[in-house]
Amino acid sequence: MRFLADVWWRLVRFGFRLLYNELAFTYDLVSWVVSLGAWRCWQQSVIQFLPPPDDGPLLEVAHGTGNLHIDLKQAGYQVIGLDYSPYMGHITHRKLQRRGLPLQLCRGRGQQLP
Repeated sequence: MRFLADVWWRLVRFGFRLLYNELAFTYDLVSWVVSLGAWRCWQQSVIQFLPPPDDGPLLEVAHGTGNLHIDLKQAGYQVIGLDYSPYMGHITHRKLQRRGLPLQLCRGRGQQLP
C-alpha cells in the first residue's frame, strides 16, 4: 500500500510540475474548470483587502499567468511579479505587453527572494 501511495504522490508532483511549466498555457482553463468558473472571482476578491495603491509597491509572489497582476496594475497598484516558472513569466509578459502595461517581472522562489 505504501508503494501505491508513493507512486500516486510522484504522479501528482509530476502533473503539477507540468501544469506550472510546459503546460502553463493550459493553466487558466484548468483553474476555471476545477473551480467551476470561480477562479477569477477568487483572485479579484483579494484587492479589497489591500492597502490603497499609493501606499507603495506590492510584490506578487507566484504571479502565474498574470491575471491578478493585470487586475492590480489596472487598479493603480505598482506591482512587481515573482515566479519561479519561466513559462508563467513568458505568459504574463505577453499579457502585459498586449495591454500596454509596464513590465516588472522577475524569476525566483518566494523562499529565496532576489
